[in-house]
Amino acid sequence: MTLAEADGYAPAPKGGLAGHAERALKRRLIEGMLRPGERLITRDIAAQLGTSITPVREALLKLVAAGVLHAAPSQSFQVPVLRADEYLEIADIRREVEGLAAERAAACIDSAGIARLRAANTAFQSAKRRGDVPASLAANRAFRFGLYEAAGMPHLLAIIERLWLQIGPTLNHLYPQPTRADSPHNYDRVLDALSQRDGPGVRRAIERAITAGNEILLANLEAAG
Repeated sequence: MTLAEADGYAPAPKGGLAGHAERALKRRLIEGMLRPGERLITRDIAAQLGTSITPVREALLKLVAAGVLHAAPSQSFQVPVLRADEYLEIADIRREVEGLAAERAAACIDSAGIARLRAANTAFQSAKRRGDVPASLAANRAFRFGLYEAAGMPHLLAIIERLWLQIGPTLNHLYPQPTRADSPHNYDRVLDALSQRDGPGVRRAIERAITAGNEILLANLEAAG
């Protein structure tokens, strides 16, 4: 399976190939399919996408300019490795901007949007129970960005996307997760608050989700040495 097929994209049309490559790479970064420190070879990605090297290199250079990737020797690029303090700084920013998007979404989202979030949450929790990390991270992204898109604030969404491009690979360290009691998951709380149009409640649940994720991730990093 090619990178394009794995990401659900049809073969790239003529023109717009750099944008096609950028979308595929962004998705893989946000969903943690690319790991911290991973080396990306331009020609390999071009082969996977079924395109030439030029548009892939253009997309990679855009991600370098955005601070998402590092340029490396021999036509390669590297996924940065975030230090704990860098991750926590980004988490502090995320609490503010994602909390805002979540609160605004409560006033805008319709019943179909809530139904999509319920489906994403079901997929997320099912993947976690069976230990499927890639599926869990993909469903997590679907839930969070489905919520934030519902706010109808494209500039805010772009800020959130850039932050997730930076932390997405590090989210692999959210696993393994400790066994928890049968208390509601923060995403269940988000859905309950959305159904009541409780904007502050949605915001608090998302802020708690970020804080809880920090605790798990840092504990796993410490355990790994």
